[in-house]
Amino acid sequence: MLKRLDHVSIGVLDMEKASNLFCDILGGKPLPDKGESPSEGFDWVTFRLGGKKVELVTPHVEGEGGVGKYLAKYGEGFHHLSCAVDNLNEARDYFEQKGVRVLGFSTDSESFKHFYLHPKDTFGALIQVFEENDETIADSGDPAIT
Repeated sequence: MLKRLDHVSIGVLDMEKASNLFCDILGGKPLPDKGESPSEGFDWVTFRLGGKKVELVTPHVEGEGGVGKYLAKYGEGFHHLSCAVDNLNEARDYFEQKGVRVLGFSTDSESFKHFYLHPKDTFGALIQVFEENDETIADSGDPAIT
């Protein structure tokens, strides 16, 4: 069902300090896939580390929005895995048929349609599932698929 693992996301409160660690100290290479989600209240940056894509996410306001609430409850660290599928609706139906709850199904953005699998059904891991398209392939930073 899942096509590929796109990235691992880490929630942080200080994007500058975290970027310094992951890029300047650990050797990550910044990728162009970065931005903000005003509607969800967070910013993100991505980089390649050890041949894989890693994403840092930080809330606009501590304790607010999905990322802010998550960090307030669990602290900084692992936030989610992000995996691509060919068809989002088919993936939603598949997971629901298997008894895995789907959260936050969103097709608001034409370029990034996604949902999450409930962490209580995935051994505590929040898993983001998104529909692959030309833009997500380009943003992957993976030379094997771009």
